[in-house]
Amino acid sequence: MKNNVIDAVLVTYNPDKDRLKNCINSLRSQVRKIWVINNYSIDFNIKDKLAGDFNSVEVILLSENLGIAYAQNLGIQKALDNNANFIVLSDQDTLYPKNFVEKMLPAFEQEKYHIAAVAPLFHNTVGNKKNEGFILLSKFGYFSIFPDQGYYKINHAIASGLIIKSEYLPETGLMNTGLFIDWVDFEWCWRAISKGYHIIGNANIVIEHNLGDSQVHVADKSMTVRAPLRHYYIVRNVFYLACYSPYLNFLHRLNLFYWGVVHVAAYSILAKPRLENIKLTFLGVYHGVTRRLGRLD
Repeated sequence: MKNNVIDAVLVTYNPDKDRLKNCINSLRSQVRKIWVINNYSIDFNIKDKLAGDFNSVEVILLSENLGIAYAQNLGIQKALDNNANFIVLSDQDTLYPKNFVEKMLPAFEQEKYHIAAVAPLFHNTVGNKKNEGFILLSKFGYFSIFPDQGYYKINHAIASGLIIKSEYLPETGLMNTGLFIDWVDFEWCWRAISKGYHIIGNANIVIEHNLGDSQVHVADKSMTVRAPLRHYYIVRNVFYLACYSPYLNFLHRLNLFYWGVVHVAAYSILAKPRLENIKLTFLGVYHGVTRRLGRLD
């Protein structure tokens, strides 16, 4: 696959300057071009800070936060317009090993599958696990596997580190901008699977990714804690998808509804500030079931 053109789309929002540069440094030698879509920042001018430091990096500044889905779509379209065969999606706080792309692309060569995207394992720097594993869906619900090597058909993956095959995007479509943030990557995976494509987990490679601010423990499970506004989007979108997504069967919807209830309980009881979390999580439930999407203004 040496003749393929590979671009990366890196979405930023108020990033830490040093962490962002480390992310770009870990990826830039592995792709033709990095499209940095700055989804509004107040701390520093990204374009000025990166100018002269990085060749093959183009920064697009948005005047307001239009959501991760909008920013990803803008970057994906830029890559498509420049004839990229594969597109690496990335957040601003992910670090990639030197052989990331080299080890990821062979997973697309399994001829028996139409593979829309390949995801690596990732180690959450907020948690303590060796890696977060892959998520599969059985007739009894979600379950995780923690392989050390090999390829696996998975149910969904986070966007950061996901490599998308451009050829299939006209049919799978781009990211759902109505979701704004959270569950955007999962919904795209489910949509691709519903159209006959596969998402492959590549356990031969592990990336470092910062997921959330901290973790709380519910029974034997760990849940990532973020700011109350993020909890609103997580809850809203999971209830919306559980109720209305046309790409999911009844069991999948039931699983999502269950996890929506778990998220509401955990954020309301265990996450601080509790009053703000209670207010926004229950607002998220209401907006999800009444189909109110987009940015919460």
